[in-house]
Amino acid sequence: MLFDVYSEKLQQKRRKTRRAFFMSVVLHVVVIALTGLSYVRWYRPMLSSDPLVQEAIIVSTVKRFHMSSERKRSMSKRPPVSPNAVRITKQNVAQPIHSVRPITTSASTIAFGTDADLPMAETLLSKSPTESPEWKSIAADPVQVPTITSSAETTHEQSVDELQQPTENVPEPVDRDGMMGEALEGIAESVADTEDRSAVDIVFLLDISGSMIDNIRAVGRQLSQMVTVFEEKGIDFTLGIVIFRYLEGDTIIHPQTRDSEKYKRLLTTHVVAAAGDERAHNAIIKAIRRVKFREGVNRRFILVTDEASKGSYKLLDVLRQCQQNQITVDVIGINHTTHRALSSKTGGLWYPIPIQE
Repeated sequence: MLFDVYSEKLQQKRRKTRRAFFMSVVLHVVVIALTGLSYVRWYRPMLSSDPLVQEAIIVSTVKRFHMSSERKRSMSKRPPVSPNAVRITKQNVAQPIHSVRPITTSASTIAFGTDADLPMAETLLSKSPTESPEWKSIAADPVQVPTITSSAETTHEQSVDELQQPTENVPEPVDRDGMMGEALEGIAESVADTEDRSAVDIVFLLDISGSMIDNIRAVGRQLSQMVTVFEEKGIDFTLGIVIFRYLEGDTIIHPQTRDSEKYKRLLTTHVVAAAGDERAHNAIIKAIRRVKFREGVNRRFILVTDEASKGSYKLLDVLRQCQQNQITVDVIGINHTTHRALSSKTGGLWYPIPIQE
């Protein structure tokens, strides 16, 4: 029973295979027939070329522009040369510096290797050579000799005129040390005038952008003005330095110390300018969190920058943090709303920063 079923399936497969083979043969025959018919239909024998084309092909094989051409060259007959004409030779014509190939007549003409019958022009010259030109003198006006003055007198007159003229549009140099010393001394006097003046921790927040280097040097040189006021008033103080730039990672905190000479040397010689935008708000928040203040002493920040204070913290959040931590912010900066707000809302002072116009 199983053998019969298997045999029947095998027979079906063989019939399908024969049918597929037969269909492929038929398709190949049809394709070959169509190809042959299309070839017969579209084939056109190559027509003989026109006489003009044949002649052009033949002519193109001739060596027309080569000196070794074997074809005979025919030159048109030229009219006889006049007996009055004379050839140009080296004996009767002077040669110029940049000599040109002499012009020859038909008797000395060289036959060029070309089949084109080109007419040759005859150059006829008179027997008498060209007469030399006559040089005539032209009357000219007499030259006037200019009067020359001594250079010493001219230089002296110019220097006197320059000294007499007032200098305009020349900005006067900014007295950075004078302005910075006045600001630091004023802040120190303000600390001494407070009710609780027994002790204070001062933190300088310094912007170290390229335009601030001269001002930072001035802070270092005038730091003794503040220290002198504190010593005269008998105030216990410490000084700290926070330098900042764009990122919080760029903010470096130097610890509080009573050694003012240490930070004087730091600010006048070791601080180097950095690139990037200034973010004073971030520096204030980081200083509040990282600076180690003493217990029960006044806390005072001195912000020194020539740019408007900004950062990832809003001004309102910075003011709130300062009030909660009882920090007074003095600003040596520009006349900007943020600088005025930081100083006035925290009870501090504002001083203009020295800027060269």
